[in-house]
Amino acid sequence: MAPSYKFSIIQARPSAIRGERVNVGLVVFGPNGLDVRLPEIRKLMHLTGHKWDDVATAFHSVLSKSSFHDLDSLREKGAARSDVFSMSSAGEIRAGGLEEYEANVAKILNIYVDKPALTRKEKQQKINSEITAMLRKVGVLADKGQTINDGKVIQKFVVSEDKEIVADFAYKADGLKVVSTLELRGLKTSAHSKACEKGATLYFAREQFGPTMTPFGVYAVDPAEVESYHGEIEILTSFADGNVFNWMDAKDRQKFKQALY
Repeated sequence: MAPSYKFSIIQARPSAIRGERVNVGLVVFGPNGLDVRLPEIRKLMHLTGHKWDDVATAFHSVLSKSSFHDLDSLREKGAARSDVFSMSSAGEIRAGGLEEYEANVAKILNIYVDKPALTRKEKQQKINSEITAMLRKVGVLADKGQTINDGKVIQKFVVSEDKEIVADFAYKADGLKVVSTLELRGLKTSAHSKACEKGATLYFAREQFGPTMTPFGVYAVDPAEVESYHGEIEILTSFADGNVFNWMDAKDRQKFKQALY
């Protein structure tokens, strides 16, 4: 019979008051000793708005240096105690070799820890959800039933009913401002057609509302990957008259807030 290895899911609770728990990793007493993996620390950033890399690194270091040789001792006798992280009850995997071991670990991570891949539609909704949350937090998001004339930011603003063109956001204060968003995070294929579609929305908004309308383009991509999407960003920039902002860049995000409202 193949050797068995005990494992435990690592959970995180960033706020004791809110009590939310997310699965962020796995610890296994594997064929080569203690095996600690924390692939989903980014979940904590989504919950709290800031990074947890240093805290995760410290917890990883504490576990890795532990002298305990079984999960129950590791979990109960102090080595794994943390205000943020905790370990689940032990499970068990069997593996006849390193290849089978890695396959089983990957399967556990996929089932219990990894975030599911988003569809392109879900990814587009992701940036809009983040912007919506920001607008709601500062009190400028329109409530149900309010219109563009109520001095609040409108979601899914109708540019043209005939052409069925809808902008992601719009705000009317000293003049109409129309926003098109473009999600570029985690894409495996080109977003060229989506960039053209988002740019066209701004073009038709200018046609509909005249030259006093101010177009905004907001895209979301890791600053280190901006060059990879140069073409898509250029398309959005041209239709937005240069008024473009990277939602993932803190300075750009602040500039967008100031420019919008």
